[in-house]
Amino acid sequence: MADASTPKAGERKRDRALYSRLVESYQADRVSIFVDFDRLNALRSPVLSPWENIAPLLIILGGSLGLMFFINLLLGTATMVLGVLFYLFVMRPWIAQRVYRRAIEAATENLHNWNLLWKIGGLVITLNYMNKTRCVAPDGDWRAFVTRYLPEMELEGVEAYQNFKRMERPDNPDKEAARLHDLNM
Repeated sequence: MADASTPKAGERKRDRALYSRLVESYQADRVSIFVDFDRLNALRSPVLSPWENIAPLLIILGGSLGLMFFINLLLGTATMVLGVLFYLFVMRPWIAQRVYRRAIEAATENLHNWNLLWKIGGLVITLNYMNKTRCVAPDGDWRAFVTRYLPEMELEGVEAYQNFKRMERPDNPDKEAARLHDLNM
């Protein structure tokens, strides 16, 4: 028997269509996707890299303790204070940038990843032309947001491209007529 939380086939197809519309809009710069660093840099997040967070702190702590014990207590303490400042103002923004990139890549890669990150609450969608119009995870309904604010996009040049490809085929009878028309001009 199917689980009540498992979407039906029609819902999955609709979700895939809405998701592809969302990704197309993101790539066309109609919407922005923001990442909540604090939520996605947590233990349950699939984009967390624990060593990225722990290694700099261990290096700072180890270096400071080594200086404290083997060289000078004051030098070790000063190194620890400077190391903490370095971590806060250099390493944290660097980690935030890496988490942001991994989250955006994962979210725009496939619907499964998008849904995982949405459930964690690490994403916010905003319209670029109306910054106050936003949908915040996990409480917001991204499907309703996409349906309401992102109508299906008409791609410019699709018809011209299809006509060009039709003219390019070797079995096209209009190809010879088009060639003769171009010669007469």
